[in-house]
Amino acid sequence: MNQSGKYGESLWKSFLENRGYDVEEAPPRKFYDWDLKATKREPDPETNFQPTYTFEVKYDEKAYFWASRRGTPNDPNLYIEYRNSTKNEDSGIMTSRSDFYVYIIKDVENVAYIFRTAKLLEHLMNANYKSVGNSATGDDNAEGWIPPLSMLTRTKSFIKRIVL
Repeated sequence: MNQSGKYGESLWKSFLENRGYDVEEAPPRKFYDWDLKATKREPDPETNFQPTYTFEVKYDEKAYFWASRRGTPNDPNLYIEYRNSTKNEDSGIMTSRSDFYVYIIKDVENVAYIFRTAKLLEHLMNANYKSVGNSATGDDNAEGWIPPLSMLTRTKSFIKRIVL
């Protein structure tokens, strides 16, 4: 994983820990299910239930840069990988088993957008968003959808926007 990806995960991990969760990182091997697993430290006093949630975390330092170049400075596109073009197999959101998909965008502040992974994937598969490779910002081995943030925050998959 690249450094910005690790940075995004560390931001989200700190956010969860500060809200009373114990956080486990994904194993240090090929593992596509989730990036972080969070379990509430204290059980709910009424139900004695300690919920556990899994998160796929993405960090994007260039979303607003590209949005400005495109002429839409207040509506960046997200890059959501779905295919490994080198191996010709599903990857990214198509293989994630996470409960939530967290997309952190760097602007003046880091802002996290939280989605329900299954609902986001369903939306992306049924929409007609442009699909591109990642040669400009990645290692040229993936394809991803590039939906505008404004469109995704109107879907049933969107949960919340959080300034970190």
